Amino acid sequence: MKNQSALTGIMITAGTTIGAGIFSLPVVSSGMWFVLSLLCLLFLWFLNYLSALYILEANFLFAPGASFDTISKKILGKNWSILIGLSIAFLMYILLYAYFSAFGNIVIESLGWDVFKTNPWLQGVMSIALGSLLALIVWLSTAMVGRISTILVFGMILSFSISMAGFAIQIEMTKLLNITENKSTYLPYLWAALPYFMTSFGLATVVPSLYKFYGKNPTIIKKSLLWGSLITFFVYVLFLTVTFGNISRQEFIAINAAGGNIGHLINAFGKDESSYMISFVLNLFSNFAIITSFMGVGLALFDYIADKFSFTDHAKGRFKSACITFIPPGIISFFFPNGFITAIGFAGLVVIFGFFIAPFFIVKKLRHSKTVSIYKVPGGYGLLLFFIISSVFVGACQVLAMLDYLPKW
Repeated sequence: MKNQSALTGIMITAGTTIGAGIFSLPVVSSGMWFVLSLLCLLFLWFLNYLSALYILEANFLFAPGASFDTISKKILGKNWSILIGLSIAFLMYILLYAYFSAFGNIVIESLGWDVFKTNPWLQGVMSIALGSLLALIVWLSTAMVGRISTILVFGMILSFSISMAGFAIQIEMTKLLNITENKSTYLPYLWAALPYFMTSFGLATVVPSLYKFYGKNPTIIKKSLLWGSLITFFVYVLFLTVTFGNISRQEFIAINAAGGNIGHLINAFGKDESSYMISFVLNLFSNFAIITSFMGVGLALFDYIADKFSFTDHAKGRFKSACITFIPPGIISFFFPNGFITAIGFAGLVVIFGFFIAPFFIVKKLRHSKTVSIYKVPGGYGLLLFFIISSVFVGACQVLAMLDYLPKW
């Protein structure tokens, strides 16, 4: 029996879900501001947790190591399997590309050497170099990812705590509650932000990997998913509180106009010299966040590839899985090194289809056929119906936002 401590699973879950996307949350929710942001965050955390549990219910019908491809093919048939498989693979590949492209930017911004300005192609080289190093860790073993993730998550917690503590003492209630604005409207800006909140957790991607690691132990897997996602939830709440307490709603107009990238937000924090060191620590946190997300998503895609092509879990089989997993996004990041924000945006609809709509049909068919799993999500058909209606609604908001039919701050 493998190590049954929940700590590894919790850290993998938290490391996968807490990513650089955290910096997009205050930007996309600046229109609806603080109170509505917290309500949306709570609602979409619950929806993500439900998604992970429904996938886990289906996953337990198969042997450990079975991934989304096996689940969809056996339950929904070949056509659904192809569609879901392509969607999920595309999602994880585009996320890996986003993280690859971010690595080069991390190095350039951290070092600030002039050679990077005169030789922009070096950003692609640095992206591949750092990404390859992390891919090596995924190739070595899932347990290695868990151990490294544990170290990095604690590093994230430390750097996040220091930066948040530094900025927390500067919180202004007039900014946090937006007291100074007269006749402010918030609700119209909620709808365009919903899809970003939906994709900010990414909880479902890690379910097959946790099942492969822990085996048929629903209690410990549920504990890993619950506590790992709650860590993410409270980190997001704290970050939104500190951000909105330091940066006014009006200041976000300029941040959004500049593109809303990570650097724009961090620069807004460090407006004066007294905040420089705290901003440096916050930047360190962003680096940890991208690395842990890269390994978490990389591990999920790695396991998916291994299952899809029936590669063994020995060194040679894992090497083949690693090559197929990491080489394509690495090469693309070299030729298109600045696609982080664009890639995250394209991932939204795929997340909703692959991890929310598809699990509904999988579980619905399982229960209709009266197939019994060792774990069943409580709540019956009513909860399942709530799950699909909510998911489709958020998906519709994503389509309308992409077509610019929804107002943005």
